[in-house]
Amino acid sequence: MKDLIAAIDLGTTKTIVVVGEKTNLGVKVVAYGEAPSRGIKRGRIENVKYAHQSLEKALRKVEEQLGMKVSKAFVGIAGQDIRCISPEPFQIQRKDPDALISQEEIMDITNSTYGSYVEDGYKVFYSVPQSYNVDNYMSVSVPEGMLGRNIVARFKLFAGKENSMRMIDSTLGLSGIKPIEIVLEPIASAKAVLTEDEMEVGSILVDIGGGTTDVIVYHGNIIRYAGIIPFGGNSVTEDICTGCGITTEKAEHIKVNYGCSFSDYADAAKKIIIPSVGSGNNKEIQLKTLSKIIQARMEEILEAACWHVEQSGYKKLIRSGMVLTGGGSKMANLSNLADFVTGFETRIGTPNAFALDPSSCDEAKDGTASTAVGMLIHAFQRMEDEGIFFPGCLSDIQQVPAASSAETYSEPVLVENVVSEDPVENPVKLKGPKKPGLFGKIRNGLKTALDGEGLFSSSSNEV
Repeated sequence: MKDLIAAIDLGTTKTIVVVGEKTNLGVKVVAYGEAPSRGIKRGRIENVKYAHQSLEKALRKVEEQLGMKVSKAFVGIAGQDIRCISPEPFQIQRKDPDALISQEEIMDITNSTYGSYVEDGYKVFYSVPQSYNVDNYMSVSVPEGMLGRNIVARFKLFAGKENSMRMIDSTLGLSGIKPIEIVLEPIASAKAVLTEDEMEVGSILVDIGGGTTDVIVYHGNIIRYAGIIPFGGNSVTEDICTGCGITTEKAEHIKVNYGCSFSDYADAAKKIIIPSVGSGNNKEIQLKTLSKIIQARMEEILEAACWHVEQSGYKKLIRSGMVLTGGGSKMANLSNLADFVTGFETRIGTPNAFALDPSSCDEAKDGTASTAVGMLIHAFQRMEDEGIFFPGCLSDIQQVPAASSAETYSEPVLVENVVSEDPVENPVKLKGPKKPGLFGKIRNGLKTALDGEGLFSSSSNEV
């Protein structure tokens, strides 16, 4: 049997399980399952029972496709409890300065950082070397093979709440799954959607999920910074609910099917008719009005991403621009809005061809699956680079329970486009750089509320 690896993304909106193998053409996703998430808020598990129920539904779909049971998996972690920390440099005096610096020696230094004290209740779960000084040689990226007496190593440490990791363990444990490794979700997404050239010359990944938006900065093939914005696509839905006075279900349907991120591209001559329930009157929503509601929140997310880029100190070194991924990136005309708001050249990212085998299932090629696919890529890279194998991810079973059909959905609300008798609005022509928006006005408040490098507390935006 070929080496199969499983990965689990416990997202705010969706729980996704993927199983893949390594081929000559990249990572091939051979099974995919997803289910609506429950018990997860802003990327953090709050109710283990509900989160487990969502996981079970996604697992059954995968296990039905494979005829095998998932027993071990890579699992992602995100949410507003993640901390990005720049500790003091680690200084090491070598016992034998005449011996060449080995890879094992460097790995020992890296492994020692995982015991670093962060703050009460937090634990380092990912350590990224930034550079090394070897005697008088400064900012060395690959010290292996050099001679030297002293090594000064600089790292970026990523820490999460120990309670959050226990919640993940408990959720997986109820399904009989052992976590192989906890993977920082924005790093996984970056491996799925960024090209090697983008990571080398400098790029920004913005992963817009349901409850949070992850920002990660790459330069020189090294992760330089990561931050979390405590709102995402669900906030857009909530704004539509408030602004249009409709239910969450209808707001989500309208957002997905008719939403536009840039109001200048919305058709001012069209409106959406939402049939009433009962004896009430039909509700009418102008597409231009809907777009303005969406644009206000998406601008806030993009401005927050820019704030994180400034905090990274690498803004002037970004040569490749910004890549948007995640379910929230599928909104129409978002890249146009991002070009204008951020000043960076922007594209929408999905799991790319150089890393993903073209014969993978279609669901794996969507931006919603970027994190899960990225975890598979990360796993197979570890196998190749470190010679590590992860046996026992799947086990044979006599019979796989049929995929659960307990989850029921109401019929999608009927939405029709009609031509309005109102005069067509003239699109506003953009001139000059954009003035600071809503996020800029509350930037000082965010800096005051900053709790850990690269993070800030949630803000509200009433539209």
